[in-house]
Amino acid sequence: MIIKEKIALVTGAGSGLGNDFASALLKEKAAAVCLVDIVENGDKIASDLQKEFPQSDVTFYHCDVTNHSLFQGAFEFVKKRYGHIDIVCNSAGVAAYDQELEASVRALRVNLEAVYYGTKLGMEYMDKEKARGGVIINIASTAAFYPTDSGMCYNASKAGCVSLTQSAGSRYNLERCGVRVNALCPSLVDTPMISSTPGLREMIAALPNGRHEFLSIKAVVQGFLQLVENAELFGVAMAITPWSGTSIIRNNQNYITFEM
Repeated sequence: MIIKEKIALVTGAGSGLGNDFASALLKEKAAAVCLVDIVENGDKIASDLQKEFPQSDVTFYHCDVTNHSLFQGAFEFVKKRYGHIDIVCNSAGVAAYDQELEASVRALRVNLEAVYYGTKLGMEYMDKEKARGGVIINIASTAAFYPTDSGMCYNASKAGCVSLTQSAGSRYNLERCGVRVNALCPSLVDTPMISSTPGLREMIAALPNGRHEFLSIKAVVQGFLQLVENAELFGVAMAITPWSGTSIIRNNQNYITFEM
């Protein structure tokens, strides 16, 4: 897909990687990007991006993506404003420790339940029978493949995100609705989520085999853009790490690995 002149909806775009993905789409001259988040300063964030990218339309929609009806409202907003949607990025995410029961359940809801909602809504609103097809990028993590020993719900949510993506992104579903679905699985990235989760940096520092090394945001954004643009990629999980580069995993088949 050529990003230029396309319409995008990005969740978790108030900060962190979601904001980086929104900016990347705008740099590629997307016609419009809607930032979907629960942050209170979302209008200012959208306004700042609008000033940086005056050729595009940047809007903010306040929404808790774990509420299906509210989340659907974001899709309705974008459809009514622009007529259609081309790109959906389910980037909202939270981290949690097993000792924190409520936070762990919240992680399952944001990282998996909301991704299911966003994927299902994206496939409905971009269905080629009613619209013109499109692409969905779900943000998972290498925790889906290398789980830590103190984040069961977080690990499970990211593994579930990959499985959900491979199911939704099957050739059958692509041919049926014209929507490609892929998952991006970066290793550790130094985002506000890490800074805002007590004790997370200390846990990361103790990870073995060099897995405490942070991945560059540039590498993650490059992977994101590749998943959006490459029409040959559907139903895949792209894992990106500092220690093994970028790998494409398709429905549990062998890795296709290439140098970054």
